[in-house]
Parts: sequence; structure tokens; C-alpha cells
Amino acid sequence: VNTFEVRGNTLISDEEILFLMKIKPGDPFKPFEYQRGLQLIQDEYASRGRPFVAIEEQIREDVRMDISLLIDEDAVYSVDKIEITGNKSVLEKTIRKEILVEPGDIFDLEDIKKSRLHIFELGAFNSVNIIPVNRNPDSLTVGLRIRVSESLPRRWDANIGVRQGRIAELNQTYLFTQVDWLHKNLFHRARRIQAKGNFGIVWDQGNFFRKSTPSYGVDLSYTRPRILSMRFPTTVKVYYNKDVYSPFTRNIDENDELITAGVEVSSLWKLERKLNTIASFSLRSVESILSEDKSEIQRRLNWQIRFDNRDNFLFPRKGWNIGGDFQWVKGISGSPTDYYQWDISISRYLPVFERLVLAARVETGFIDNQADKPPLVVMYRMGTETTVRGWSQSIGREFETPDGLIVFADYAKALASVELRVNLPWNFGLEFFADAGHLHETYHGLWNPDRFYVSAGPGITYSTFIGPVRFEFPFVIADPKGRFQPWDQPEKHFIIALLFAF
Repeated sequence: VNTFEVRGNTLISDEEILFLMKIKPGDPFKPFEYQRGLQLIQDEYASRGRPFVAIEEQIREDVRMDISLLIDEDAVYSVDKIEITGNKSVLEKTIRKEILVEPGDIFDLEDIKKSRLHIFELGAFNSVNIIPVNRNPDSLTVGLRIRVSESLPRRWDANIGVRQGRIAELNQTYLFTQVDWLHKNLFHRARRIQAKGNFGIVWDQGNFFRKSTPSYGVDLSYTRPRILSMRFPTTVKVYYNKDVYSPFTRNIDENDELITAGVEVSSLWKLERKLNTIASFSLRSVESILSEDKSEIQRRLNWQIRFDNRDNFLFPRKGWNIGGDFQWVKGISGSPTDYYQWDISISRYLPVFERLVLAARVETGFIDNQADKPPLVVMYRMGTETTVRGWSQSIGREFETPDGLIVFADYAKALASVELRVNLPWNFGLEFFADAGHLHETYHGLWNPDRFYVSAGPGITYSTFIGPVRFEFPFVIADPKGRFQPWDQPEKHFIIALLFAF
């Protein structure tokens, strides 16, 4: 680019246009970026009430190019009639609740784009398009036509597969089946009712099929896209789950299960496409051998916030995944449970070269126990494939269960991991990882580097269409308790993880 100039613009400055075009004299001319810049200029004008701006290009093409843009900003238009077509079973008033512009408003492309997204997020349509129609230069008005294509209102889904246990720290593999039935246009108002049932077999990776335990669960949920005219998709769910639970001790061989049942109300608020928050309240029954009363009833208030702009869920190469979880749990009917808990996790992915990805993760959390007895069911545990790999679930202080058994857990958690992932031909890959983690009684004393357990090692990955399968070989680097020497391998079997550790 030799020269670049803009004429006719009064509403948007030259500096803003240069920023949108990403053009600077002396830089190479990039046709895709150039065309994208022109569209961004038109969108910027359309967001300021001028949808019919005209841009005349004058380009002298040579080794060094001279580019001139003449902009006709046209006039400010208002929205006229808004018509909806294509809806056969979804009520029109349900769609109109999601539209952010009304007749008489100044044309605003950003609000129109958000309206399209809100309508699509009702979940009842395959496609949603909003186009300007019936332009009237005399009255400076333009209509909007919303075209929707409805999807089938009811559907069945059946799934079968293998994954890690539902509780992230389990050293077990989970063969599961699940059947879902969904109706996503109940009462013709895009309200959803869903029923799920699942059955699984969990087997220990060390004993393979010699020790297996069934798990199962059912839940029924009802979702409204709006509550009291506010756009907070809200779900009421009734559920029952019998799941295998690993208390991180070798002593428990029978009845190592966690049974939860209850009712939950949750609301979702999307701050933007990649940032959302969920608030929920549940009344639940928890049954476990780690519970002081074996079975207790709890009320739980939970708030989660998450930002996720990863380029790929299963094979991320770049982006962030940041989450925060805050909850208050208190027992009722004589239950001793009473605690506050917060957790924060940050994962980052960076492409180093075409076939190399550097992934890093930091997690921390704390349980503020208000009761006399420790809440062993939820206290932090550490070890195996998703935390400090290779430690066989034995990091933390020793706690005695009501039955006199010993488990390893604590109130405060710190965890860091780093991986270099190498993509190889034929869907294979290598990774080199290092983990460091620590559990402690108080959060203040958590960050002493001499107390961290550290492991590292290589791994082999094979990428399938449902995600990566990994065989990892963790070795001890540092053991604060001195039970293992550097380069010992406490876990003698391979770790098979269907998903990346983070």
C-alpha cells in the first residue's frame, strides 16, 4: 500500500476507519482483510442508524497501490414494520419477546444482530435471518423481515461411550449408556421438557473388569426461556443419581458409592457469547459412607461464572478457559453440614509452532467449614490423571471416616500443570507434562513451595472422533513426605484418559 485516504466521512473519523480497515501505508495489501474492513465500516454505520451507506472505491493497482474511499453516509433511518415469517408452531409473541428493536426506533445493526441470536437461542429453530425490506427514502424508514426455519419439536438421543468417572479425580474408567427425550416447543412457547436416563459400569483401571460397579441415574427438567419478562433461561430439575465414589483410600472395597437426589432451580445469564453465569438453588439428599449421618438433607446455593474462547473444545490450540465456582451448603433436619466453598481455575493454550501447543493450568480453592465435623464428601482430593498424575490418590492429610477408615483430603487446594503437546501424523501425538499440587488445612499456608508434590513424564495420544485417548507415564519429581524417591513410579499401570487433563 502506497497511499490510503478517505473522503466524505463526517460521522466516523479517519482514525476509526483506518483501525477498521487495518491498512497502513507501507504494509502489504491483503485482499481478505481489505474486504472485511469494508464490511466493518458498513456495519459501523448501520449500528449508528445508517444502513444504506455507499462506499466508492478508487484503486490504482500496481506494485505499490493507491487506495481512496469516497463514503456517502446517506441519512438516518428508522425501523418501520417488523414481520415474522416461517413460524408454524412457535407463537409469534414468543419470538417478538426476543426482538430488541421496535417500530419507530433508530435502525441499530447491533441490536438486530443480538435479536437474531436471542431468537436462535430459544432452541426451536434451525436458522434465523433478519433482513431490511421496503426501504422508503421519503419517510426515511425501513422494515425488517424475520425469517425462521423451525426444527423438529421432539427428538430422541441415544449415546454409548467410555469416559473417566463422573467425579473428576476417580482412578476409574466409565462405560456408559444414556437415553434422552426432548420436547423443545412445549405449549408452542419454545419451552423445553427433557427426560434423561443413564446406566453405566465403572471398573478400576488397575483391576480392569475384575472389579466393576454399576451406576445409574434419571432426571426430568423443564426450562423456560424467560422469567417475569426477563431473559433468564430458567430450569427446574428433579434428579436421582447413584454413582461410584472414590474416597481415596485402599480400605474401602464395598459400598463406595455416592447417591444424590433432589430438586434444583437454575438460571442462566449470557453476558456475551463466550461469557456466561449460572445461579442455582437445590434441595438434595446425599448418601455416602463418608457422611457423618450416612444420609443427610442439604440446601445448596451455587453461583458459577465462565469465560471460554477456546478455538476447539476437544483439541484446543489457542484461547482461555476461566471459571469460578462459589457455593454455600447447609444441612437441615439435624444434618451437621455447614460450609462455604470457592474454586477458581484458569487454563491457557498457545500455539508454539504449527504442530506444537503449550497448555497451562492453575487451580485453587478453599472450603470454609462452619461445622464441627469435616465435610469429607466434598473435601479436596488430589492424585491420578486429572490432578497430580502418578500419586495414586494419596496426597493430603489423613481423615477418619465415621466407620473408622482413613481417607486423604483437606480444605485448601493449589494445583498447576503445564503440557507441551506435539501433533504427529496418523492422528497420533506426544505430550510432555509436569504437575505440581498441594493440599493444606488453611489457605494462608498453602503456597509454601517446599510442600508441593511434583510429577512429570511423557505421554502418547491417539485422536478419535470422540476425543483424544492418552497413555501417560508419570514419574515422581518431588515428594514432601519422602515416601518416594525422584523418578519412582507409584502407579504401575497405564493411565487411560479420554479427555485432556485440562
